[in-house]
Amino acid sequence: QTERGAPLIAAYVSQWLHFAQASQAVSSSLGRAVGSGMREVMVQAWYTAVFRRVEMGLATAAVALVDDARSGGSAGDPQPLTTLHAALADLRPTLAPELQLPRGSGSSLRVYSAWYLEPYAWAAVRYVDSCTRHLQTQGSTREYIRLVSRLMEEEDRRAAAYLRLESVELFKCVLAQRFVAARLANIHAEASSILAAAANDEGGNGDDDDDLRTVFCLLRRVPADSVAMQPLRKTFEAHVSQQILAALPKRAERFDSNDSSSSSAMSLAFSRDAVDWLLSELTRYRNIVKQCFDGDSGFSASLVAGLQRALNSDSLFGPNYPQLRAPLLLARYFGFLLQADSALSLELTATNPAGFENAVEACARDALQLCEYIKDKDKLMGHYLSLLARRLVTESSVSADLERSVVAMLAPVVVFYNNVQIKAMLADMTTSEDLTALYKDAARSPASLDATFKVLTSAAWSQSLASECLPGLAVPTQISAACDRLANLYNARYSNPLHGGNNSSGRKLQWQWAYSKATIQMFFPNSVGRTAISGYTLVVNAYQLAILVLFTESSCLGYASQQLTPVEISSSIKLDSTVVGAELAVLERAGILVRVKNGDNAVMINPSFNSRRMRIDISGIKRMRQQTADEIKTIDCVAEEHRRMQIQSVVVPLLKRHSAMHHKALFDAVTRHFERLFLVKNLAFKLAIDNLIDREFIRRKDDDNRVYEFLTK
Repeated sequence: QTERGAPLIAAYVSQWLHFAQASQAVSSSLGRAVGSGMREVMVQAWYTAVFRRVEMGLATAAVALVDDARSGGSAGDPQPLTTLHAALADLRPTLAPELQLPRGSGSSLRVYSAWYLEPYAWAAVRYVDSCTRHLQTQGSTREYIRLVSRLMEEEDRRAAAYLRLESVELFKCVLAQRFVAARLANIHAEASSILAAAANDEGGNGDDDDDLRTVFCLLRRVPADSVAMQPLRKTFEAHVSQQILAALPKRAERFDSNDSSSSSAMSLAFSRDAVDWLLSELTRYRNIVKQCFDGDSGFSASLVAGLQRALNSDSLFGPNYPQLRAPLLLARYFGFLLQADSALSLELTATNPAGFENAVEACARDALQLCEYIKDKDKLMGHYLSLLARRLVTESSVSADLERSVVAMLAPVVVFYNNVQIKAMLADMTTSEDLTALYKDAARSPASLDATFKVLTSAAWSQSLASECLPGLAVPTQISAACDRLANLYNARYSNPLHGGNNSSGRKLQWQWAYSKATIQMFFPNSVGRTAISGYTLVVNAYQLAILVLFTESSCLGYASQQLTPVEISSSIKLDSTVVGAELAVLERAGILVRVKNGDNAVMINPSFNSRRMRIDISGIKRMRQQTADEIKTIDCVAEEHRRMQIQSVVVPLLKRHSAMHHKALFDAVTRHFERLFLVKNLAFKLAIDNLIDREFIRRKDDDNRVYEFLTK
C-alpha cells in the first residue's frame, strides 16, 4: 500500500504470481471436486482483502505510464503493463456486483475491464480531445480529419502493445464513437468537397486521394455501416453521375457543326473522343475505389450505379443534342473503329500495321466495358445493325472477319439479343461474292460489264436499310444486260433442285438503285491538261449515271452540245422530279453540268470542265454511312415496338404457368427477365398488357383489377 506508480504494479504482480501458484497447489492437493471450489474461495478472498485496497492505485499507475509514453517520456516498455493486465484478467471473482462492465467486454474479464480497460480508454479520449480541441471549435474539418486519423493510428499501435487482444476492437469503438460518429455530418460534407476537388485536380498531386482514403479509414471504424459509410457511398455515386453529366455536354459543344442537317456531335470523331474520355474516367474511378476505398464492394456498387445513372440519362449530352444517347454513341464508336477509311482505323494501321486486327479488337474490348452499364442494349444493337449495313453496302468495312469478331464480343454482353439477323447479313456478303464470281465466269467477253453485285435478303436488311425499289428506272443498256444476266444466274441457282434450290421458292430480285454506284471515264472537249487527255474517272450513283447517259444517247452532235430540262430528264429516266433536282444540283456543284441561260432551266455538259484530280467521287454513297435524325428516331421507335412484343411473349407464359399474378409480381418478373437487354418501363408494360387484354389473351380479375388471369380458349 506504500508503493506508487511502476513499483506498485511490480509489487502487486509479484505477489499475485506467488498467490496464484500457491492457490493452484492447494487446489491440486484437494482433488478436482473440492479443489476448484477452494480456489474460487481463495480468489474471492484475494479480491476482497488485497485488490480492493490497491485498485485505484493500480489504475492510476497504469494510466500514468501510458500518458508518459504518449508525451514522449521514457516509459515506453510495455512489459509492466502487459504483466498487469494479464494478472487482472486472471483475477475473476465470483461475487463482484460493484463492477459495471462495458458492453461487449465479456463476463470473464470483469476486473480487467473495470480497472484497466475503462481507465485506459478514458485516458486516450482525454488525450485525443486535448490535441484536437482547437480544431473542433475553429479549425477546418479537413485538418481535423487528418489529425484525428493520425492520433487514432497511434492509439491503435499502443493498444496492440498495452491491451489484451480481445479488447482492442472495443477500445477502437470507444474512440470512433467519440471523435468520428459524433461529427459524421461534418465529415460527410468534407468528403463531398474532397471528391469535387479530386475531379478538378489537373495536376494529379494525390493529396485529395490521400484525404479521401483518410476519410474512408475513419468512417470504417464506426460499427454502424449504414450510418457512417452508406452516406459516403451515396455521395460517391452522385458525384460520379454529376461529373459525367456536366462534362459531356461541354465536350459535345467543341464538335458543334455548321451543317444544320447533321450535328457533328453525331459524328464518328466525337464518338471516339467521348468514348475515350469515358473510359479514362472509368479507369480513374476504379482506381479511386481500389486505392482510396480498399476495393470495398459497397463503393464498387456505388460506382456501377453512378455510371448507370449517367449513361442511361436522356440528357447525357445536354439539351442541344436530345437524340444523342449512350447506345447511339457506342454504336457509332464501333462504326468508327470498323470503318476502313476512318481516322481511328487509319491511325491504328499506321502505328501497328502487323497487329492491326489485335489493336481493333483491343479497342472494341475497352468499349464493351461501357456497354455493361447501358440498360437499352436493344437500341445499341439497333444502331449497330444500321451502321453495319451501311459499312457492308458501301464496302467501307475493314474486314468481314473483324466484323464477326466484334459481333462475337457483343454476344455475351447483350445476352438475350438475337444475333441471327447479323449472321444473315454477313452470310449475304459471302453469297454475293459467290454470285459475283459466277457472273464474271459467265461474262468473259470484252464488251461485258465489269460489275460487283450484292444480293441482300429483305428479312435481314429491311430494318437496317430503307428499301427504295424503282423498277421503271431507265438505266443504261449495259447495266440492264448485266442485271438480267445476274438474275438468270440467281434464279438458276436458287430455283434449281440440283443446286439445293426450290422451284416454288418465290425468290425475287428488286434492284436498289439508291445504293448502287458506277465508275465511268468521261472526256470534255475543251478541257486542257494531262488529265483531260486521258479522261476523268468519275464515281457516280445510279441516278447520276442515268442522267449523264441521256446526253450521250440523245444527240448525234455530241453530248457536249445537248441541252435537257429537268422535266425532260425526269420523264426520260422515269425518276421523281425531286430526286432529279437534287442530283442535278450535285452535278452542277461539281462543275460537270452547267445551267443554260434560256429561261427553261435546261442543263448541258460543261465542255470546259477542269480538275486537278483524276478521280472524282460525287456519288454521295459515303454520306449514307451517317444516320439522319429521322433514321435515328425510326430505330428508337422500332426498338420500342419490339420491346412491347417481347414483353407480351414473356407475360403470356408467366400467366399460363401461374394462372393469375398480381400486377407488381408480374412487372417484377418481366423486369428481371429483360434486365440484361433493356429497362422495362411502366408505359411499355402497360401498353403490352392492354394489347393482350384487347386480344383476349388475358383479363383482369373481377374482384381485383390489379390481378391478371390467363384466358383459356
